[in-house]
Amino acid sequence: MTKMRITLSVFCLILGLASNVLAEDLTPEVREAMEDLGLPVEAEIGEDSAEGGDVYVVVRGDTLWDICQVFFGDPEAWPGLWSINNDEITNPHYIFPGQMLRLQGGTDLRPPSLIAGGDAPTLNGSTYEEFKPSAKLFSSTSECSVHVPFARRLAGDVTLSAPEFISRSKLEPLGRVDKAVPGGTFLSKNHIVYMRFSNTNDVDCGRIYSLYRTNKKVKHPHVKGAVLGHSYTVSAEVLITDVGEEWVTGKIVQSFSEVERGELITDRIPVSGTVRTGELEEGIDGYVVSRAHDENLLVQKNQVVFIDRGRRDGLRSGSVMWVVRRGDGLSLKPTEEDKTLPDQVVGRLVVFSADDHVSTAVMVDQSVSVQVGDRITSRID
Repeated sequence: MTKMRITLSVFCLILGLASNVLAEDLTPEVREAMEDLGLPVEAEIGEDSAEGGDVYVVVRGDTLWDICQVFFGDPEAWPGLWSINNDEITNPHYIFPGQMLRLQGGTDLRPPSLIAGGDAPTLNGSTYEEFKPSAKLFSSTSECSVHVPFARRLAGDVTLSAPEFISRSKLEPLGRVDKAVPGGTFLSKNHIVYMRFSNTNDVDCGRIYSLYRTNKKVKHPHVKGAVLGHSYTVSAEVLITDVGEEWVTGKIVQSFSEVERGELITDRIPVSGTVRTGELEEGIDGYVVSRAHDENLLVQKNQVVFIDRGRRDGLRSGSVMWVVRRGDGLSLKPTEEDKTLPDQVVGRLVVFSADDHVSTAVMVDQSVSVQVGDRITSRID
């Protein structure tokens, strides 16, 4: 293979030179300035520089970012270059002079090769002599799979927070916060509150209860008239400090949102914790039926959503589900689907708590804002 001499200096990039600069193209002034700074001017690529095929020998000052800028015209292609050189590079942030990097993955039948150069293009008989095609990094061993716009693997244990929850049966309160020591409208951590319980016989000092408020009924977005349950928001946790004949005194030990007089009381409901994630063996499909926030938010990680599948469908805390869509991006209706098109992954959620037929889940990854009515599935293979 014919040898090529190329410049890999960030100094050249600062001077505004093209990403594929030949050493012969450097002016004497630029070459002299680079030599004065101790920057490498040229390096050789050839069949005799490695096992065969296209390789580059790292010189002082190189980074994967700079190498990809020069060879491929895209510095953000460095993960691909690292992936086909991970035997040589253990840490992508540290490469050393003398390391040999393949510029393209290959097979036994097709050795690595650099795709670059070519004749200047013509249009209507005119030749664009200044056109410089950029090299591209291609992998000859890639496999077909559903595109996932974020890391395919998820950590085994994840910590989730879901102060909202859904219940198919309506929650009956044990009591209500009627009065408080602070004079302000909103209450928060360490504030003293006075509560009325329906039955104080089972209320003991030192016990913690949850304060909550009712949000709305959750209806199925695709089944007219189907009510899946009621949604609630846990606003705080209160520690019982005194039980009297009429009033129960408590101290707010944790608040998750604004707390006001009138908040309802129930047994403690966990709102955060660490769960062990796992993908399901069986195929389960469903829908996002509600979001904890109705605001038209942009992409929001850790957003709480409710789905129409639960324990009886095989879901548990830690179950991983994928949010998928299909259709043309120019469609004016978010729920409009072209069923002939393949599914596209737009998000991933992890179940925090599961009721019989509905679950509370947390969006751990999103490429777009997840909407009510989006489809979910347990398998994307």
